[in-house]
Amino acid sequence: MHKVSSKFAKMNCFLLLAILLLSTSYPFVQAQNENTPEEENITFQYHTIASLGDSTLGSDPSGYRGPFASVHAANLMNLDYYEGAVGGDRSWTLIDAGRHTTIAENYGNGTLVTMMVGAWDFIDSDVEIITGDYSFINELAENITIILDTLVASDIDVLVWNLPNMSFLPFLTQIFPTELHHYFTEASNEWAKQLNHIAERYGDDVQVFDLMTASDDLLQNKSARMILGNEVTSPPMVCAKNCIMVDSLHPTSVGQGLLANYMMDAINEKFPSPNGTYPLLSGEELLSLTTLTNNTAEDSTEAATIFIEGEITEECFDWAESTYRDMYVTITIDNEYIPIPSYVGFNTELCRQSTHVMYSGEEAIHVVSNVENMLTLNHFFQIWGENLSATTLLHKDTSDGGEITLDVNGLRYEGDWAAIPLEGIISLDIVYTSPPAMTVEEDIEDDSLPGFSMVLVLVSTFLAMAVIRRK
Repeated sequence: MHKVSSKFAKMNCFLLLAILLLSTSYPFVQAQNENTPEEENITFQYHTIASLGDSTLGSDPSGYRGPFASVHAANLMNLDYYEGAVGGDRSWTLIDAGRHTTIAENYGNGTLVTMMVGAWDFIDSDVEIITGDYSFINELAENITIILDTLVASDIDVLVWNLPNMSFLPFLTQIFPTELHHYFTEASNEWAKQLNHIAERYGDDVQVFDLMTASDDLLQNKSARMILGNEVTSPPMVCAKNCIMVDSLHPTSVGQGLLANYMMDAINEKFPSPNGTYPLLSGEELLSLTTLTNNTAEDSTEAATIFIEGEITEECFDWAESTYRDMYVTITIDNEYIPIPSYVGFNTELCRQSTHVMYSGEEAIHVVSNVENMLTLNHFFQIWGENLSATTLLHKDTSDGGEITLDVNGLRYEGDWAAIPLEGIISLDIVYTSPPAMTVEEDIEDDSLPGFSMVLVLVSTFLAMAVIRRK
């Protein structure tokens, strides 16, 4: 018994020693898992960069605000590029349109998605935010999770952008007084924290690009805006070429270039290449995105105001007066939704970025402009090349007994159909309804009526003749 006990004692010692060794080594393994991919010598190799989000990363057919940061990244990394970002996209419209599933189904391992989603969710909730209600973040978090789940399931890596400090966004600061701006800062910080927590669930597959810190640096530090001795102007000033912002919402071409370098730093850190560090845009390349030469700004930082007069052409269309508008237009013909194509009159050579009109495919027309005019809904249809009047909607008219109705902000329109005003308008619902089709019974009844009337006439005539003869 003594020998057996001694044997068990030795075994227990070995077990204790093994447990001790494991317990001392376990924290070291955990610490390794907390390192960045670069520190762990993990590398990532890609063939494609794809963008998702709103007009910060997409929707600029004329290229006046581009190239986008994602395009610069694709060029610097020598990768193919797919633009899935659509101007005006909210998190829920992106999901409803299936833009994330399109990428997931057509791309896979070797794809890096750069994604900025949530700016419009934020702007749509501005009235709630200024009361300290940040509940929109919960729905945004749910939608971001849906998008990320879909992409990661297809072995796609994601560099998701947080939002800038929205209290610096000229669009919001122009609308709300200074004493309310701190709410936008708080909401921006809350979303940044939430997004970090979401990204952590996916490990190395999803990383966050800290746009908030990058944009703060550009806005607050002059040195960050210097390009070979030339300064790029920060908000609240906006201009076409030599400012950070081209309007109250969007970065300029050089703004995109500066952001691209911040993003490339993030990619080098979070998704390092097996072939070494990716390059950044050089000072010369950044300067080529401006008209800055020898410290002289050829581009005025004051927004020029244009007034459109005379005949409206397809080269220039807008209905704003130095403001942003978001209108919803629906067209229905006999209960069938009629889609309006994207980019009707969008950002053309004549109007450049002074006019920014877009139809995103979700019934929303977005306008950012300093062009003053008196354009109407009729002008929109004229530029679209379709018919709109009290008697005609697209290819339908009321000559056969059909009806056309227009509800403006939920109320039936009774004004001049030749010039439908848009000032203060949020929603426009245009409906064509065909005349009701006759049933078989109605048709038989209608056909029998003339014969029955004739019989009555004949009977009445015979009775009258009989009465006359008797007399």
